[in-house]
Amino acid sequence: MRLSLRRRAIYTGLVGHFSDEEVWPLLALWENKYAEQPPFALNEFLAEVVLRTERKVERARLYRELVGALTGPPAQLLPDPSEQLTAWRQGRNEAVRQVATPDSAAQSTFLALSRTLLEQLESPQQMALRLFAAGNLSGMGVSAELSTRLRIWLEQGGDDAVASLGLEQLRKLLNLLYIGLCEFLGPVRADRVLSQAVSRVEAQGVEFSPRRLL
Repeated sequence: MRLSLRRRAIYTGLVGHFSDEEVWPLLALWENKYAEQPPFALNEFLAEVVLRTERKVERARLYRELVGALTGPPAQLLPDPSEQLTAWRQGRNEAVRQVATPDSAAQSTFLALSRTLLEQLESPQQMALRLFAAGNLSGMGVSAELSTRLRIWLEQGGDDAVASLGLEQLRKLLNLLYIGLCEFLGPVRADRVLSQAVSRVEAQGVEFSPRRLL
């Protein structure tokens, strides 16, 4: 099956499960990484799809639909989305930004959110929150080396450690900061501080919504 037909099949399978905002990066991922792989690589592609999306995906159903699209008659496929995919890539400078780093947008949003959250606190409160989180990293489920880097990040700043975190780990770290806020400010004020931070980051027009980290 030529590339255009395979692209139509993958696109047809994906659009029933994902919005336009989600479909294009997933289709770009498939074309960049899996289009020339053997058929069994479809499972690897689906594994990445599940990791890249914040909501639950009916993986078995999606697999069946993709296989059906790939093996069924071309007349049942949607038109080739090549032009739309190219336009999406150009609009997001995909020639430069690697689609294989799905968590980079989440990491950027997390850094903006954590900064905005801390800026609402007085300096002593900021340091107390940083030290609280640094001392409670055991539940993050990361290696000892990464845990050390995260502790250094919390105590001294920088963003190298955060660049190593996936979406679920970012959520855990944000939750840890929120628990610290509740400890020092009480739950009512903690909710208000977090809500204001989310609103301010959203107003910046970030690619990855901060609400997906909650």
